[in-house]
Amino acid sequence: MTVPLVLLHGWGVNAAIWDALVPDLESEFELHIIDLPGYGSPHPVHQEMSLIEITDYVLNQAPEQAVWVGWSFGGTIALNAALTHPERISKLQLISTTPRFLAGSDWKCGVQKEAFDKLATSFRGDYAKALQSFLRLQLYKADRAAQRASRQMAKDLTSQLVTRHIPSVTVLQNGLAILANTDLRDQLPHLTIDTQIVAGKNDPLVPIEASHFLNENLTSPHSLIEMETGHIPFLESPKGYIEALTRFSKNEL
Repeated sequence: MTVPLVLLHGWGVNAAIWDALVPDLESEFELHIIDLPGYGSPHPVHQEMSLIEITDYVLNQAPEQAVWVGWSFGGTIALNAALTHPERISKLQLISTTPRFLAGSDWKCGVQKEAFDKLATSFRGDYAKALQSFLRLQLYKADRAAQRASRQMAKDLTSQLVTRHIPSVTVLQNGLAILANTDLRDQLPHLTIDTQIVAGKNDPLVPIEASHFLNENLTSPHSLIEMETGHIPFLESPKGYIEALTRFSKNEL
């Protein structure tokens, strides 16, 4: 019997970000790859949904008692769902996820507001150009060969994602507003679900210290997997990522 698996993508992209993993995952899991509202579907949606509304939107499409995987912004949604509707989720995997995205006086593990504002501005123009630059930023580049590979991966991913759907500026700005205003740090001790944290050691968006904070403040059963990647471990090191997910979902150490 295959395990139901919910996959939630991050900000700025759509569910096509998971396509490369589907052939390896579909033999082990019953896949439920969900587009966040406005990111992957041309169907009309309320474009300024709150975190609660987006969480409910996803819950309405997800099966009962599934393993949930959330990457980046999708991790924020998955974490919120696990905190508010724990009966719906059997296990939780958080990839490149932080309880608070913006840095502050009491939170040094976030993005500085100046960089955040620059990102918001860049996506008001040419979406494909901004997306390709954003994806390149997220990938770890250890040497010149890796730089060339990251440029090509970002280019290929952009072509794949824009073919699926281009989100409106309103949807994108609303997502950034949610990230800017969400702080789940105080709620972490209330999480009751078995959780796996997957982090890139060289993540330029979510510092590894944010994943350490999650690891230190969760009281439910949990583990931390650190990978030699940037912000997109499941594409930068797909074999290692799939092995970690499969072992976690099957209760293997």
